[in-house]
Amino acid sequence: MSYKAITFLGIQDYKPTTYFYEGKELESRFFAEAMLHFFPDVEQVLLFVTPTVAAHNNYRSLNCLLREQGSKVEKVEIPEAHTETALWEIFDRFIEKIGEGDRIIFDITNSYRSFPFLIFLAAAYLRAARGVTVERIIYGAFEARDKETNRTPVFDLTPFVELLDWLSATNQFIYTGDARYLASRLKKAGRGHDPRLREAGKQLETLSLAMMLCRPIEIMSEAGKLSAALNEAAQAVQSWASPFSLLTRRIEEEYQSRAVPNPLQNVQANLEQQYRLILWYLGNNQIIQAVTLAREWVISGVGWRQHGRFLLDRDEREVIERLLGGLSSKEDARTSEQELLNHKLTAGEVSQIRRLWSHLTSVRNDLDHAGMRTGAKSARQLADESRKSLRKKIVALARLWGVEVL
Repeated sequence: MSYKAITFLGIQDYKPTTYFYEGKELESRFFAEAMLHFFPDVEQVLLFVTPTVAAHNNYRSLNCLLREQGSKVEKVEIPEAHTETALWEIFDRFIEKIGEGDRIIFDITNSYRSFPFLIFLAAAYLRAARGVTVERIIYGAFEARDKETNRTPVFDLTPFVELLDWLSATNQFIYTGDARYLASRLKKAGRGHDPRLREAGKQLETLSLAMMLCRPIEIMSEAGKLSAALNEAAQAVQSWASPFSLLTRRIEEEYQSRAVPNPLQNVQANLEQQYRLILWYLGNNQIIQAVTLAREWVISGVGWRQHGRFLLDRDEREVIERLLGGLSSKEDARTSEQELLNHKLTAGEVSQIRRLWSHLTSVRNDLDHAGMRTGAKSARQLADESRKSLRKKIVALARLWGVEVL
């Protein structure tokens, strides 16, 4: 592991200017020289040059300057960036020069036009694949210099790489319900700065855990709390986690709709939200959660139609479950059907429930046995069957109950 700087050079006639960054400044023609003044702990400079630049006086001048400062400089020759193949070769050169766990500074001041794009991709890749720490991505903004004083600011572009991390973490939460990575970033950003960020992170974790463990009542309660926590932390997000501020609205749009005030009293809205959640699980290949929730949703819906309330005690749920199981039994089918008809269910509902419950039972049994039995379906078969035919039966029952979300 080492501390390296990657920098570039062209053949332009670079003019001397005073670069300044975080209280330090240095006058030079070459930003790479100023960079080492700003970051004196850098152990090695990887100077990327094309054959044209390697033969130019700029290279000889900069190489001498850096070595006079005691820097270990390695020339890395790259092709002229005239083709897509050449760009991939340059990307590969970035990768091969960086070791596991290295600390890196990328200087894009004198890079070619397409290089910043490659550098941001390389930075993201190296962080994920090799545990590299991207200390800084910096740019000596000569075009933004004060012409009267000839002082040039240095821009820190590292937060734009971090935006990729925030985006990845946000997508993981939205598409899987897993907010561990996103929550850890929020809590880390809030550490030592603002406790509201930590609280927002904790709220994300709570909602995420409810999503992954299939706890619909908790999801409905915690979704509203998440929106409140994000609103409370809005100012802190701008100050200490600004890349995340671009994504909070997307999270709220996805999860605020799952909030239901007083979910145990609002039965219709509760069943509708559970139905939406079942479809979300199916759409995101979380088949175990979808099937688990769908069975409980059917029991709750039957209990609602029978008793006019949502939350049933254990004995009541067991009675309903036996009746539903009996619909598929030759011996008990007629008795179970009549019992359900006697408790306010229509013949259409009973017929649809029979088809759905039988299908749910079959899929659940296959899932519960983890494929460890003769004739078990493959994972692909279970997923496809659940997303298609099982989903159709769930939608059909939701329509009869008036809880389908169009």
